Amino acid sequence: MRRRTYNSTRRTLLQRALLGTGSVALMSDNALAQAAKAKARIVSATEALNWDMSPGRTFSHKLTSEHTGDSLSIFEETAPIGAGTPLHIHRTSDEVIHLIEGQLTVKLGDEVKTIGPGTWIFIPRGTTHGWRNTGTVPARASYTFTPSDGAKFFEESRLLGPIGPANMEKITALMKRYGYELVALTWK
Repeated sequence: MRRRTYNSTRRTLLQRALLGTGSVALMSDNALAQAAKAKARIVSATEALNWDMSPGRTFSHKLTSEHTGDSLSIFEETAPIGAGTPLHIHRTSDEVIHLIEGQLTVKLGDEVKTIGPGTWIFIPRGTTHGWRNTGTVPARASYTFTPSDGAKFFEESRLLGPIGPANMEKITALMKRYGYELVALTWK
């Protein structure tokens, strides 16, 4: 028992020492467990898992939670003019959006901003946010969730087919399971 206390104390001291260098995440039990499950992977454009979420709105899952040992997930989405998300919160993952083509109006907390191609957005977990394609062409963006928990909602929703009234009960259950909180269906 004494040895265990020593190792636990040693780990805590090492984590605190590494905190100043930004390396503490490498020492966390969660990060070590994720690294043990992850495998190197190359995914070509033709190997991606695609999902037609709704007419004109497609997802292309590039790296799934299974590919990365739950450390992160990446997908691309093409959204038609006028498409968007309700205001929502991710409780289990941070999100990064990279707008590749088109124009989006994004709401982060109380801030509303219109963005163009090349823009990157970081959304820490717990932040109320939403976006809408307010441009004149379909928008294409890349999304990264870390850890993968928040993206598992999309990975599993893909198996249900297009989102609609017929599967809304299952979609709602997936939102709850993966830490999505719906704030408002519409926003300005």
